Amino acid sequence: MEQKEVLCYGDSNTWGCIPRWEESDLPSERYDARTRWPRAAAELLGPDYHIIEEGLGGRTTIYDRPEEPGRNGEAYLLPCLLSHRPLDLVVLMLGTNDLHRGIQPDRTRLGDGIRRLVGMVQSTPKCGRGNRPPRVLLLSPIPICPSAPDGRTLVYDKFLGDQGRALSLAFPKVYRQIAGETGCWFLNAADYAQASPADGIHFTLESHPRLGRGVAQAIREIMNSGNDRP
Repeated sequence: MEQKEVLCYGDSNTWGCIPRWEESDLPSERYDARTRWPRAAAELLGPDYHIIEEGLGGRTTIYDRPEEPGRNGEAYLLPCLLSHRPLDLVVLMLGTNDLHRGIQPDRTRLGDGIRRLVGMVQSTPKCGRGNRPPRVLLLSPIPICPSAPDGRTLVYDKFLGDQGRALSLAFPKVYRQIAGETGCWFLNAADYAQASPADGIHFTLESHPRLGRGVAQAIREIMNSGNDRP
């Protein structure tokens, strides 16, 4: 039986960034391979599936961030799809970094970026099998939250503080609607994962295996359905 190829395309919470209590110029540290949610999903799915981890800290959906070049998720998605083809499923979880100060999407634009990324996958049949685009599983990012004893950190403020939290709480509703309109499967990551109080952005240690279990179950259901769309 041929392995199913699954691409997990996301930001630092897909990469597996370990939260920390204070800002630092040192590079982020990463949870070990068995902890990270894509690898946790892979362990549960077994040898019939090949899970590709494609997470990058600071990655947005479609927005450039001059202070961190190379973080525009739209610019890299197409070559990523083609380099890993043939793909059976693409798991997308992006949007948190769209809340960075300087980008500031309002509630009406919150889903613009992820909608374009879904469209890119669905309009690239050559990255799937038999010249058909891969299925898409859309994950809504977790809410950001205040962190540290005083309720504020530089990290939280960089993500628009309370305004950013309000926007992040809207992710599930917005993404569920987009999934329905575009024919994607949907999973709310907040049902399984939560932000660490260390920085209010990155997954707790316990969140990764929980989300891995949820994603593994969703992947099985999608692939066993035999349908291209829900």
